[in-house]
Amino acid sequence: MNIDHTPHHLAPGYYWYSLDGDPYCILHVHEHGTASLMGTSDEMSAEDLAAFIARGCKIVRIEPPAPDGL
Repeated sequence: MNIDHTPHHLAPGYYWYSLDGDPYCILHVHEHGTASLMGTSDEMSAEDLAAFIARGCKIVRIEPPAPDGL
């Protein structure tokens, strides 16, 4: 994904997110900039994700586990 052409700054991966004081949920940002709520098939466009961020959505990256042997 080239994040220079995506309307948000998030790299592909998993994130905790919370909007309007709701409990945190897991968001999966896909290679093409769209995202889905973990455990659902609902997909959010990159533009909608950018709008969430503009509204003050709190987002924290979930770091992937280190590969074995490191």
